[in-house]
Amino acid sequence: MSSKEYQIYTLNNGLRVAHQKISSTLLVHCGFIIHAGSRNDNEFPGLAHCLEHMVFKGTQKRKTIHVLNHLEVIGGELNAFTTKEITAIYATIEKRHLSRAVDILCDVTFRSVLPEVELIKEKKVIKDEINMYVDTPEENIYDEFQEMVFGNHPLAHNILGTHDSVEQITTDALKSFVNNYYQYPNMVFSVVGNVSIEKVISNLNKFLPTDPLNNPVIHNIKQPIIYTPQTLKKESDFNQAYAIMGVPTYSEDHENKFGLLLLNNLLGGPGMNSRLNLSIREKHGYTYHVESGYQAFLDGGLFHCYLSAEEKYIDKSIELIIKELKKLKVQKLGKVQLSQAKNQFIGQIIMSNESRSGLMIHIGKGIIKYNKAMSLQETIQKIKNLTSEQLLDIANEVFDFDQFSHLQYLPEK
Repeated sequence: MSSKEYQIYTLNNGLRVAHQKISSTLLVHCGFIIHAGSRNDNEFPGLAHCLEHMVFKGTQKRKTIHVLNHLEVIGGELNAFTTKEITAIYATIEKRHLSRAVDILCDVTFRSVLPEVELIKEKKVIKDEINMYVDTPEENIYDEFQEMVFGNHPLAHNILGTHDSVEQITTDALKSFVNNYYQYPNMVFSVVGNVSIEKVISNLNKFLPTDPLNNPVIHNIKQPIIYTPQTLKKESDFNQAYAIMGVPTYSEDHENKFGLLLLNNLLGGPGMNSRLNLSIREKHGYTYHVESGYQAFLDGGLFHCYLSAEEKYIDKSIELIIKELKKLKVQKLGKVQLSQAKNQFIGQIIMSNESRSGLMIHIGKGIIKYNKAMSLQETIQKIKNLTSEQLLDIANEVFDFDQFSHLQYLPEK
C-alpha cells in the first residue's frame, strides 16, 4: 500500500494530522493510528487487543449502545484492529458526516471509561475469538510458528493472548496502557477522502483539548531477536496435515526489504502463477493451498512458506518448496523473467492502492513509525531498480536452510 500525495499538520496539542484529498468520492476514511500493539503488552499478553475491544464499551457521555449506533444509523462504519506494532481506531462515513465521525473517534479513543462489568463480558468474547483461531489451523500454526522463531522477544506472543493471560487483565492495566501509549505524540489522525484539511482541523479542535497531554510517552525501540532454529511435529485432531517453515530476516527499514518482497511474490505470492502454486498444486496436485510470506517489523522480519495437504504428501511438498528456493539461490532471473516479476508485483500494489481505507492506515502508520509514508511512485521505483544480481544475493542470504525452523501439525494416528 502506498500513498500518492498527503500533507501533515500539527495541532497545538501536539497531535499530527495526515490529510490526503481525493475528490472523486463521497466518502471519508479517518482514524487514529496509535504506535502501540501486542509487542507492548508486557506481562499481560492480549492487553492491547483487549483495550481495542473495550474502547467501544462506554465513554464519559455515551453508553455502549450509543457508541455502536452512532455511525451505523447513518450508514457509516466504526471499527478498530490491533497488530503487533500498531492499534487503529477508524471510521468510514459520507463526507457530510465528518463531524459525527470525529466526535465518536475522539470520544472512544480518549474518554472511554473501561467499566469493570463490560470487561468481564468482553473477556468471554475474546476467549471465544481465541477458540475460533485455535480451530483455524492455518492461523494457529502461524501464531505458534512466530512464538518458536521469536522466542522471548515481544513480537513472539499471540496478539489475542491466551485464556489465562486475558483472564488476568484488569481495568488498572488497561488504564495504564492508555496513559503510556494513547498520547498525542504517539499517534496520528489520518484522513483520506473528499474533505478539506480545514474541516478536519476544525472538528478535531472542537472535540479535543487544545493543550498537550503531560503524560510521558514510552517509545518502541529496536530489540535484538535471539534465534535458534527448531523443528517440531505435533499431532492434531485436524484431518489435513499442515506445515510451515521459515527464518527471521530483514526489518521493515532494511535496504533489502523490497528485494525480498519481490522474491516472495514470485515464489509464493497471491498470483496463481507463483512458482510454489505451479509446482506443488498445478503440476503434482498435492495441495489446494500453498504460499510464502514475508512480514517485516521494527526489529526484524519473518519469511515463511506454508501449505496444507494430506499427510502422505507433506514431505514431498516440502522437498518441492526447497527445490524452488534453491532455484532462486542458483539461477539468476533472466531479463524477461525479472521484467514479468516486477510488472506483476507493481500491478498488485497499484490495485491494492485503490483501497482508500488501507491508504489511510498506510499513511498514518508510516508517519507514526518513520515520519514519512512512502508514495506509490517511490515504491514502484524501488521495485524497478532491483537487479537480478541483487535478488540472487538476497536469496542466498535469506534462504539458508540450516537456519530454517519447521513446524508441522499431523493428524492423530
